[in-house]
Amino acid sequence: MSAMGKKTPLENGTRPANKTAFSLENLILMALMAGVAAILSRFSIYITPTFKAIGFAYLPGAIVAMLCGPWYALAYGFVSDALQYLANPQGGYFPGYALSEMLSCLIYALFLYERPITLWRVIAARLVILVSVTMGLNYIWMRMMYGTVAGGYYTGARLVNNLVQLPFHALIITFVGNRLARFWRGRKARASL
Repeated sequence: MSAMGKKTPLENGTRPANKTAFSLENLILMALMAGVAAILSRFSIYITPTFKAIGFAYLPGAIVAMLCGPWYALAYGFVSDALQYLANPQGGYFPGYALSEMLSCLIYALFLYERPITLWRVIAARLVILVSVTMGLNYIWMRMMYGTVAGGYYTGARLVNNLVQLPFHALIITFVGNRLARFWRGRKARASL
């Protein structure tokens, strides 16, 4: 008991809010996934220069978000955007896309962190990302960089691209996420013994 006669958070059965802040294992996972995302960003398959048929750079962000939580997801989004640009520079660097990546990772965390990873939950997260990031922020960034007409064209192409990839992304995130979450929880449980 504390000096005032109240139970401390640990005695009360709750954990302090900063218990996992700066966890070394979460930071290492985040750094590894940022490196993996930088590598995966180089191996996208394009049908045309604006239409990506298959890409996997989204997966590490979803993994960090579902295993580490929203604060790590935000930090990961910022770091991975810079690393992906350095690994595969196309045009000039625009910091607005770092904000888009951070928001995408945060949305994954809000939908998937400490929650069951179901196909419908992943589809809902991808649809929110599609509306808020792809059709929202990325449209603003495209207009700022290329003008109204080009911004509308690229946003339309990305909308079609994301709708085509939606079932594929949702299945991959659900399959990989469930396997990794089970492993991650089991590893944490064994470490606490």
